[in-house]
Amino acid sequence: MIAAHFNPLDIECLVKTAVELWEEIDPSDLSEHQQDTLNRARDAILAEHTDQQPSHPEVVTFIRPRLAGQAWVLRRWDRHENEMTLHADEDSGLADLAEYIRGVWDNLVGEEGVPDQPPTNDREAVRLYYGSERNSRPDEGFNLYAEDIARRGRTRVVPLDYRFPDKDASEQANRDATFHPQIDNNGLPCVEVDGVLVFAYLDHDAGTVRVSVHLDSAEDRLVRPDGTVPLRVEVEDAVVLDDSAEGTPKRDLLSKLLNAADDRQEQAIREAALAAGVLWRCPTCQWDNPGEATCCEGPGPCRVPKPKRTS
Repeated sequence: MIAAHFNPLDIECLVKTAVELWEEIDPSDLSEHQQDTLNRARDAILAEHTDQQPSHPEVVTFIRPRLAGQAWVLRRWDRHENEMTLHADEDSGLADLAEYIRGVWDNLVGEEGVPDQPPTNDREAVRLYYGSERNSRPDEGFNLYAEDIARRGRTRVVPLDYRFPDKDASEQANRDATFHPQIDNNGLPCVEVDGVLVFAYLDHDAGTVRVSVHLDSAEDRLVRPDGTVPLRVEVEDAVVLDDSAEGTPKRDLLSKLLNAADDRQEQAIREAALAAGVLWRCPTCQWDNPGEATCCEGPGPCRVPKPKRTS
């Protein structure tokens, strides 16, 4: 049975491709995945006709799009308005609601237990205006709740025997890279390589050069079975991020441990990190560098000698 040699997403792809071809689409317009699936289906049919067993399908995992996070939705209504706004967290939603309340505080002046001026505390202002049970204003009300934000994306089909693209495929992807310049106020300059988007731009408000890497649109062949894309980031000669090796410890975790440690704890953490290869100590200046760094970080062959800590 041919269907036994394909995973569900491949079967769905075959059905959609058959419909497109029935509508006389140009075969060259089919995606790489569609063409690959068709070729494997052809091999399976030929093998069946010649009483040969086609090769076993590759073992894959299905990775669904991740959530981008949460947004807090504030809906406020009265006899004249019914408006909805989005906020980064609950406190900012309450702050927006409290700002409205302070603008209409005269509605409460004269009622028992209500001060002449609204409280500076946002929660207290909301409580006084709407009541602890939200029943003090029968013609007004509000809801404030969190909603998950789904990323735009698709379910990925990733082989469990992941291998990074070979030299020829990598070179071709680099040759096919595309630069997207900023053409209006809503866009940013971006380089696209195999679906990976790298934005590099001047942020006037922050007064800095910003670099942003987006991996959600990366081609499936770059995605590891755990859903991550191997990424190495360098600034000048310093490696600031490297999770290209499976199981590479995260530098931010080590930094958090060191920042929270006292002198004795820091020494123990550093010795453990050195023993594990997460850090290595420069023999010249005795500076501790990330294990993935190829040289002692700094403008020259190594840093200024590390200052001695005094107890």
